[in-house]
Amino acid sequence: MGETHLGYYWLAYEVSNFRLICEFCNSSTDDDPTGKRVTKIHHFPLLNPASRLRAPGVSVDSIEREIPVLLDPVLQRDCDLLDFDRSGAVRRNDNRPRSSLERAVGVCRAEESIRIYGLDRSGLNERRSRVMRDVVFKAGVLDAPVVFEGALEMLRELIEPEARHSSAALSALRGCRDLDAVVENFSEELGIGSTVGGIGRPEAHTVSDLISTGFLKSGVELVGVADFGEVVALLLPDGGLELGARSYATPTSAARAATGNADVDGWDFWHVAVASGPISLSQIRRESNGDVD
Repeated sequence: MGETHLGYYWLAYEVSNFRLICEFCNSSTDDDPTGKRVTKIHHFPLLNPASRLRAPGVSVDSIEREIPVLLDPVLQRDCDLLDFDRSGAVRRNDNRPRSSLERAVGVCRAEESIRIYGLDRSGLNERRSRVMRDVVFKAGVLDAPVVFEGALEMLRELIEPEARHSSAALSALRGCRDLDAVVENFSEELGIGSTVGGIGRPEAHTVSDLISTGFLKSGVELVGVADFGEVVALLLPDGGLELGARSYATPTSAARAATGNADVDGWDFWHVAVASGPISLSQIRRESNGDVD
C-alpha cells in the first residue's frame, strides 16, 4: 500500500474485511530476481489509487470506492478471469478480456494476481494437473457407450466451488465440450453458447450488466463535467446512480438532472477516474461487448 499508508486499522474487527490466505501468499519474502513482489502480505494495489481511503471514521460501504487490482477469491466473476492449460499452469482467461479500466492503466488484474499470489508455483501446477486429468478421464467415461456408474456424480463433485482446484477442474471440463454427454449434463455450468470458444458471455446493455460481469464495481465514484464544473455521483449496487440526496435509475437520467440538459447522453457524460485519465461508461460498455478499438 505504500510507506505513507498506515493500513486499514479501523476495519480490523470488520468480518467482511477478512480472507483466508495461505502461508506463502501471506509471507514477506520476495524471491523474484527482478525485485518485483511475488507475495501478497499487505500489498493492496488499486486501479484508482487516488480513491484509496486513508483515515478512520468512514463506513465499510465507502471502501467500495476503491477498485482493487488483485482478484478476490470470494467473487465468482473474479475467479472467472483465470483459466488453466492441461499442465495445470494458470493463465488469464482469453474469453474474459481486460476491462477498459485495466487497459487504461496498463494492468492486467489476472496476471498481477497470478504473480503476487504465486498461483503459478510448481506444486500447485502439479496438483491442478492431476485433478484436470481426472476430469478428462471421467468425462470420457461418461461419454462411453456403457456409462460407468457414478461418473456423473464424481464429475459434479470435482467442479463444486467448495472442491479443491475446482476452477481448474471446470476448465478441464470446458475442454471436453466436444463430448455429447458433457454438453448434455453440464451446459449450464460451462455457460455453453454461441460466442467465441463456445463460452457464452451475455452482451451488456445496462450498468447493472457491467457490474454483474465485473467490468464495473458498485461504490465507485463517477465524474461528469457540466458547465459549472465537475459533478460526482456514486454507483449503486443495483446499477443506479446516487447524486446528492437522490438516486437515479440510469446514467442518462442522472446526467440530465445534474446538467439540466435534456439532450445529454449519460453513458458519455459519466466517467470513472483512473491514474491515466477518465474512462467513459460508454467505452467500458463497448469493450465489455468485445468492441475493442
